[in-house]
Amino acid sequence: MRMEEGKALGREGRGKGMWKRFLRPAIWAVGVVLILFLLRYPILRGAGNFLIKEDPLAQVDAVFVLGGSVYDRGVEAARVHQQGLGDRFIFTGAPIPNALEALGIDSTEAECTRNAAVQAGLPLELTTTLNVGTSTYEEFEALLEYAKAEQLDTVMVISSCFHLRRIGRVFRKPFRKAGITVLLHGAPSSVYDEARWWESEEGLIMVNNEYTKLVYYLIKY
Repeated sequence: MRMEEGKALGREGRGKGMWKRFLRPAIWAVGVVLILFLLRYPILRGAGNFLIKEDPLAQVDAVFVLGGSVYDRGVEAARVHQQGLGDRFIFTGAPIPNALEALGIDSTEAECTRNAAVQAGLPLELTTTLNVGTSTYEEFEALLEYAKAEQLDTVMVISSCFHLRRIGRVFRKPFRKAGITVLLHGAPSSVYDEARWWESEEGLIMVNNEYTKLVYYLIKY
């Protein structure tokens, strides 16, 4: 009897030990999940803010407006001019937006962004379109050659706010080697709030895509 009782107590002890070993990690996991849930908004906001690496505004020799988000970037270009920060605006982007292509209109992103800027008040005579670039890197290459040819000292690059960190990695070092200072400036989105990007499908897609592109550019360039 005593031997059987000893075996039973041993099995009970092992059972309690296994339960404790399981319970401790489970409590930690629940705690971590709870903390992440409580801090979800600061974490999400921080993930967005990490991508927005913007420079203080200053007067520049030329303003480069990259292709994409034609309305937002065009309007921001006009706003920069109204602030007296530049009087020379160069618009890039070779692709024709899908909606225009479906209508048989062959205006490039550069031309569409320039039109948006002019409609927002930027004088047409201050604009130049470079119908080049199907990617940020291709636009960078064309603009670096343009800046060298025009002997520019300081330029501003306008793109969507969440693009700025990646653009900085592409533009800053080569321009600096050429003796040209680059200032990055973000065009706020008209379809989502950058401070609460996770509440919009467009914001979710933008941030997800930008982190993917950031990793891709880190590996390739």
